[in-house]
Amino acid sequence: MRVQVYICCICITFSFASKSQAQEQYSLQGDAISTGSNCYQLTDDLPNQIGAVWYDETINLEQPFQLQFKMNFGTNSGAGSSLTPGADGIMFVMQTDGPSALGLQGEGIGFAGFSPSLGIEFDTYWNQNLGDILDDHIGIMTNGSVDHNLETSLAGPVTATSESIDIETGENYAVEIVWDPVAQSIEVYFDCEFRLSANVDLINDIFQGNTEVTWGFTAATGGAYNVHSVCLYDNATPSGDAVICSGERTQLIAPGDLSESFIWEPADFLSNPNIYNPTASPTSTQVYTVTYTDFCGDTQTSSIEVFAADLEVEISANHDILDCINTSSTLVASTNFPSGVELSWEVLGEGNITNYIDWGAIVNEAGTYQVNASFDDGTCTSEETYTIEIDTIAYIVDAGPDGEINCYVPNLVLQGASDGEDAEYVWTTSGNGDIFGSMNIAQPTAVAGGVYELTVTNPTNGCISSDDMTLAADFTEPEISLGQPNGILSCENLTADILGTEVTPDGYTVIYEWSWTDEEGALLNPSEEQPTALQPGEYLLTVTFLETGCTTVADAVVAVEEDENSFLDISSLTVPNVFTPGTSNGFNDYLTPFLEDLPEISVLSILDIYNLKVFNRWGTLVFQNNGMPLAWDGRANGSLVSPGSYVILLDYMYFCNGTQTGSHNGTLEIIH
Repeated sequence: MRVQVYICCICITFSFASKSQAQEQYSLQGDAISTGSNCYQLTDDLPNQIGAVWYDETINLEQPFQLQFKMNFGTNSGAGSSLTPGADGIMFVMQTDGPSALGLQGEGIGFAGFSPSLGIEFDTYWNQNLGDILDDHIGIMTNGSVDHNLETSLAGPVTATSESIDIETGENYAVEIVWDPVAQSIEVYFDCEFRLSANVDLINDIFQGNTEVTWGFTAATGGAYNVHSVCLYDNATPSGDAVICSGERTQLIAPGDLSESFIWEPADFLSNPNIYNPTASPTSTQVYTVTYTDFCGDTQTSSIEVFAADLEVEISANHDILDCINTSSTLVASTNFPSGVELSWEVLGEGNITNYIDWGAIVNEAGTYQVNASFDDGTCTSEETYTIEIDTIAYIVDAGPDGEINCYVPNLVLQGASDGEDAEYVWTTSGNGDIFGSMNIAQPTAVAGGVYELTVTNPTNGCISSDDMTLAADFTEPEISLGQPNGILSCENLTADILGTEVTPDGYTVIYEWSWTDEEGALLNPSEEQPTALQPGEYLLTVTFLETGCTTVADAVVAVEEDENSFLDISSLTVPNVFTPGTSNGFNDYLTPFLEDLPEISVLSILDIYNLKVFNRWGTLVFQNNGMPLAWDGRANGSLVSPGSYVILLDYMYFCNGTQTGSHNGTLEIIH
C-alpha cells in the first residue's frame, strides 16, 4: 500500500550516470557480493554469515539528507514464530570505523561491534531477551546494541509495516531515511509509509563531535538464516523546464525507476518517446508529459515545458530623463524566455553605467545604452538599445540689492525675482534675519538684519539656484546721562544752565528736545544739549539719532529750583497794631512787619526799601528809619517812648519778580 511518496531530491540520492560508476562507490566486506543493477547481497541463505556494504565517501551530519533504497529479506518466513524462521535482518548503519569495518555475526545483525554508531534495524527474528516484538520490526539503536531494553535504544520496536507482520516475502521494500540537523530529527519510512522517528543530537550525543561518518548496510545470520540484499534506487535526476531557440534541441530527463518503462507525450519532435532521456527539438513552445514508475512502484506523471522561439529582448527604465531629482535611472531588460538567457550591457558613445543588477544596469549620464542577450551556450543572440536624456536647467535667481533697516524704516520688502514663471521660492536666513509672513514668495517682508538667501526651484526637474543679499540693521538707541542745573534761581540768579548731559554711543548726529512736565517751566534753548532754564520746574530730555531715527527718553528729569525767599508776592504785608517794647520777653519786642500768606518769611530780609515813620498822638515824629529795612525797638533818641497810641506811616519796595510797592497807614498801641 502506498501511503506517502518521496522523490529523491535532497542532499544524497542514488541517481547514477551508469551502473558501473555506482558500483565503484561502495566497499564490500565479509560475505557481501554485488549482484548487478546497483544491488548487493549481504548474506546468502546460509548460517553464520556476515556482510557489509559501505559508501566510500562520508556523509556530513551538519547537512540534511534523504536516502532511498530497496531491501529484500528473503523467503524464509515465519516472522520468528515458525519452526524454520528466517534471520536475522538488515541494519542501516552510520559509524566512524570507515569503509573497511566489519561487525559481529548473529543476533547483532552485523551492527554489533560498532561504537560510536547509529543503526536502524529491520529485524526478522524474535529475540525475546533483547526486547523484540514477535512481528518483524523496526527500531533505532546506538553504539552497536540491538537490545531494546537498554538506553541505547532510541525508538521502537514497531512492526515493519502496518499491513503485515512478515516482510520475508521475497519482495523489494522501498525504504527511506530522512535527517534534519536543525530539528535534530531522524525519520524512517518503510514501504513508503512513515514508521518511526527519534530526536537526537547525532554529532554531540552519538558521534562525540564528529560531523563526518561512514554509512552503509550490514546483515548477519546465525542458526537461522535468509538471503539479505539491498538495491540502491536507480533513478535519474530530472531535468527542469528548458529554453531553446527555434531549431535547437535539448535533452529531457524524467524522474522514476530507470528499470521501468517511460512514455512521453506528445511524441512530436522527440528522439524517442519511450526512454527516460529523449532529445526534444520543437519549433515552438511545447509541454511534454512523461508517465513513469516512482520509487514506491506507483505510476506517476511529470511535465517539462520547452520554451522554443526566436530570442527577443526589451528594455524599460524607471526614468527616461535624468534631472536634479532623478539623478540615475535603472534600465531593466526582459526577454520572451523565462530562463537560460545571459545579458551584457554596453554604452554606445557618451554615457556611464555605475552598477549592474539582475537583468539591469544603473546609469547616471545621458546616452544610448545597449543590452546584448544570448543563451547560456552563446546561441540565439539579440540586442536592444535605450536612450536616456538629461534636463538640469536651473532658473536664474536674484535676491535683490543689499539694504538697511532702522527706526525710520523698521522693515523692508525684499526684491527677489526669477526668470521662471512657475518657479518655487524659498527664503532662508542666517544671523538674526527674520521674515514676517510667508517665506515662500518672491518678495517677503524682512524685519531684522541678517543674510537672506533666496532659493528658486524649477518644479519640472527639481533643479535649484540661489542668491543672497545682506540686510543691515541699526536700531541703536541713545543712552542718556542727565546733567544738573548750575545753581538755584533767585533774584540774583535769574537763569540756570543745565550742564553735564552726556549721550552715547558716539558716531551719530544727536537731536535734543527738552520739555517740562508742568505749566511753570520755561527754557531759553530747548533744542540744545545745555539749555537755560528761566523758571523752576522738572525738565525731560528726549534724544534722537538723526541717521537712524532711534529715540530715547531719559528715565529721569532735571529739577530746577528757586530760592524760597525769592520771587515772593508782598501784597499781603501787614504791621502789628500792638507793640510791647522793652519787655525783653522775646515776644513782640520789635515792630516787625510780616506777610500774612507766609508768616514764616522774614520780610525785612527781602525788602529793598523800607520807610517807617512813627508819630505820637500830637503829630510829632518820634521815629524814622530812613529807608533801612530795620525792625523798630520802640526807642527814640535812645529811650523807650511812652506807652500810648501812635500813628505809623510805611512805604516799602521789593525789586525781585518785578518791582513791588506797598504802603501801610495805621495806629499802633505801645504797651510797657
